[in-house]
Amino acid sequence: MTGLKMKKPVVLLVKSRSRGLKVPNAVPPLGILYLAASLRARLGAEVRLLDAYFEPAAEGAVRAAVRELRPDAVGFSCLTAEYPLALKMAAAAKGESPGLPVLLGGPHPTSDPEGVLRDGADAAVIGEGEETLVELVRLIVSEGPGWRAPGLLRGVPGLAFRAEGKTEFSAPRPPIQDLDALPFPAWDLLDYRRYWQVSGMSTMGKRAYLPLTTSRGCPYHCVFCHRIFGKAFRARSPESVAQEAALIKKLGAGHLEFYDDIANLDAPRFARILELLAARGPDLALSFPNGLRADLLDEPQIDLLKRAGAREVSVAVETAVPRLQKMLDKNLSLEKTTRAINLLADRRIFTRGFFMLGLPTETAAEMMETIRYAHRSRLHMAFFFTPNPYPGTELYEMFAKAGRLPAGASAADYEYHAAPFNASEMSDLEYRMLYKWAFLGFFLNPARMYRAARDGGFGWDMPLRGWQLLRNSISFGHRH
Repeated sequence: MTGLKMKKPVVLLVKSRSRGLKVPNAVPPLGILYLAASLRARLGAEVRLLDAYFEPAAEGAVRAAVRELRPDAVGFSCLTAEYPLALKMAAAAKGESPGLPVLLGGPHPTSDPEGVLRDGADAAVIGEGEETLVELVRLIVSEGPGWRAPGLLRGVPGLAFRAEGKTEFSAPRPPIQDLDALPFPAWDLLDYRRYWQVSGMSTMGKRAYLPLTTSRGCPYHCVFCHRIFGKAFRARSPESVAQEAALIKKLGAGHLEFYDDIANLDAPRFARILELLAARGPDLALSFPNGLRADLLDEPQIDLLKRAGAREVSVAVETAVPRLQKMLDKNLSLEKTTRAINLLADRRIFTRGFFMLGLPTETAAEMMETIRYAHRSRLHMAFFFTPNPYPGTELYEMFAKAGRLPAGASAADYEYHAAPFNASEMSDLEYRMLYKWAFLGFFLNPARMYRAARDGGFGWDMPLRGWQLLRNSISFGHRH
């Protein structure tokens, strides 16, 4: 069909969710919002978005959308814990329209493309998807049913697909270098105010917020990372970030959340972003729920965070044991991290710490060392996570080598709170007792709870969410 004018593509994009999370939350799906914006800008596509969080009968909602739209393709984005529902929704789409191209993308398909193709996906988008999806949809619309020909798919970098009964990969997609050239997320396609009524990533609770990212990629080599954006750090200009912040304010949000993996890697750039946001005045509160690299934070930068309106900062410590820091390839300076936590606490910026308990080869003494570090710190809040051995990560290989991949675990078990994974040197009983003590010892501290209440700026729902967090975070068991 080369040379003919391509018809206007129609695409349905679906964000999958995990049913029954121990700590339920939902944030606006930035990934498919960026995809939708690129499809419209590059192909003039008609795009419909669907978030399964707000669809109690998600499979039925997908069938209805396919029936109404008659899309040229449907794409599902999912984390590993969200994959079971994505699989059901994909089957529903195929049931409604057997020839419909079903595409999967996001962290789980990137980590386990062979698995999603074996389960029936027509193609998996590997890594960041804006350019890959645009090219794939163009191919689907231009070629019709013949788009599945391996020779054509090999010409679209960044794909996994089936050819002659085996999984095949096209050439890797080079990372997008000019992030400023990407159109802003397609907020007009989503009723984003619905997310203001549910818990999100931040501890600040239910409030008018919207997220953004200022960069992609991280040069560190942590063994547990999915690396969907690669290891090369790529950054937007401070001016582009400030422009998007102004747009978010116009959309009615009073809080801005940063979802970067490592927003503060380039200190001068990060400082310039904060200066531009500070110059706006106090009309946007800032939160960094996905974390800043703590040992890169210095006093001038923390002072600038305060001046720019930062209410909340998360820091990922992972472990207080130097041996395990090295094993994880995190190599965080605990001395600098402690200093950063203290500086944040001095300025009453609500500070959360992320820790992993149950790492491969971790002993009871080492686990207690991490727990004591958290308990003695000036953190306002701590999350103690179960290490998740995601397929495709070095941590998965460590679990496999130790023979600690649990039998009977499903994709739904891959959440961070009290998941059924334990690769430590401890028995499950000893591990779970210490895990529960980590939470109880941290939160049942009156002085800490006073500081948290004083500095938190919580929404009205915080007492209930706090109780749910504590109760559910120490509740172990498989989910299916």
